Amino acid sequence: MKLGKLLIVASLLIGSTAFAQDGDGDRECTRLRVVANNAMNVENWKEAVEYFIRAEAYCADAEFGKDNYDRLLACTQSMMAAQEDGSDVYYAYLDTLMMVWEKAEAKGHYDQIDDISRGYHYTLMKAPNYAKGDEYMKRGIQNKGKELDDEVYLLLYYYNIYSLWYIEQDVDAKDNLKQRYINEYFELTKLIKEANYSLPTQETLTQYLAQVITSCDDLLPAVPKYMESLPEDAADKKTALMNFAQLLIDQGCKDSDEFKNMVEVLYQLDPDDLQIQLLYLETLSTSQKIPVLKDIKEKTFDAEEKNKIQYEIARCYMEIGSYNNAYATAKSVTGSLKSKALQIQAGCVASTANSCGDSTFDRKCNYLYAAQLMEQAGLDGSRYRAMGPDQDDCFNNNSPKSVNLKCWGVTVNPCP
Repeated sequence: MKLGKLLIVASLLIGSTAFAQDGDGDRECTRLRVVANNAMNVENWKEAVEYFIRAEAYCADAEFGKDNYDRLLACTQSMMAAQEDGSDVYYAYLDTLMMVWEKAEAKGHYDQIDDISRGYHYTLMKAPNYAKGDEYMKRGIQNKGKELDDEVYLLLYYYNIYSLWYIEQDVDAKDNLKQRYINEYFELTKLIKEANYSLPTQETLTQYLAQVITSCDDLLPAVPKYMESLPEDAADKKTALMNFAQLLIDQGCKDSDEFKNMVEVLYQLDPDDLQIQLLYLETLSTSQKIPVLKDIKEKTFDAEEKNKIQYEIARCYMEIGSYNNAYATAKSVTGSLKSKALQIQAGCVASTANSCGDSTFDRKCNYLYAAQLMEQAGLDGSRYRAMGPDQDDCFNNNSPKSVNLKCWGVTVNPCP
């Protein structure tokens, strides 16, 4: 069949007008609709589309209402599904589908439940209309939210914004689209959580974000405009700032002035919020973190959170070389972090071995204790044991069975 004959389906709509009705006209209108419905009932989609289109062009508006438009849309989509994607026939029916939607909307017979599907189909056209696609998918997402029939549409909507950004040539418009792309990422992430969509949906959304935001150089210029567009409501403002701050951390931008300024604004909004305090820590030096962590711990009632904070304090002490404080702090860490805390203790004992003990032999015994701590953590302590007293050391020191390590308040057995 020639392409010209295939495209007749689409072209029928282009010049469609309602004919003046008389008795014969009423009968013809009825006949066309009966033929169309009979064809639809036996799943002869091609004939159903053709006769519904003829009826739409022939019948008065009152005789071709919403129910007929809905049938025409359904039959057209069924006909499309039977075609090879990208074929001339497929595009002919796609053009027909879009025109039916437009005509139904113009006559007040359009159902917004079709918004997401309609928007998506605008992007499938041979000359995709991404702007129209965005308009309808955006409205569809807003109307249906977490009641979307297919969460895939959420990703299609987001990717279409990327397409708009990619093809945009105007610098200001492109920047605005980038800003929107970031904002929509947060909104859609929230929707994914609320609707309990699958983890791959969130992962794909993040991959799409990475198509535009690949480094701090991409992200930081968007911060000033983002700060200017924050919500007025304090709770919403806090959420927006925390989302962007976390994105800056994920992109390795936490050393930037933009991150520090954003966290400072957050801290002023709610200095008692634990999550904000943790973000605030990211802007501080290691030594500055310790008093803040202690303050957080005092305000925290959850035992597990207290334990995590205790470990972080020990780690900070270790990092700045305050080994006695690190050891004492790590000693009280429990649960799943106990093994890591024991490693900190072992490191503290080994790092101060040369200054803990009255004799060289006593000082070497510190390494035995460090080895024991590593082994309690379920790790290999042989490196530390090799630094402890050997047989010659024991022989030269009368092979003591026990040595008291005054720095740590423990006793070790160096010469079994």
